[in-house]
Parts: sequence; C-alpha cells; structure tokens
Amino acid sequence: MSTPKGMKCVPRTLATGDKVHIYSDADRIVLQLRHLAPEESLLEPSFKSAESLTPAEALAIASDLLNAALPQLAALRAAAKADEQKEKPIDQ
Repeated sequence: MSTPKGMKCVPRTLATGDKVHIYSDADRIVLQLRHLAPEESLLEPSFKSAESLTPAEALAIASDLLNAALPQLAALRAAAKADEQKEKPIDQ
C-alpha cells in the first residue's frame, strides 16, 4: 500500500519482523500494525490492522509505552554498568 496523498508515514520494523506504521496529516492519526507470516507456517495468520486515533489517544498510548519502556531500559543500563565494572582490572 502506498502512503495516502498528503499524509506522512513513519514506518518501524520490530525485532520480530512485524511492522508498525504511523500515518498522519493535519487532521488524522492512523496506527497500522502489520504481521506477515512465513509461507511455511500454514496455520499462522498474516494481518494488517489500522485504527484511527485522536490526538489525546495517541498521546496516551505514547505515554503508556514510555512508562513501560523506561524501567526496562534502566535495568538494561544497570546490568551493562555492572558487567563493565566486573571487566575493569583492579588498580594496585
């Protein structure tokens, strides 16, 4: 599918290979999720689903995603810092 005329598209490919597309213009915000199942996976469905969002809904979803991601990122940073400390030679 091509981007509708006058709309901006921000595509994101996830680690799973699935895609999230955010379409927007001055009047609309559309969130589209895409999943393409491999051909050899006969029972797994492929899908494309889109939802029109109000600006308030888009902000609420963005906020929820940030609140979910920040603690996980902090934990990853702490683990990386701990690993870095283990690898440093002790000065004598």
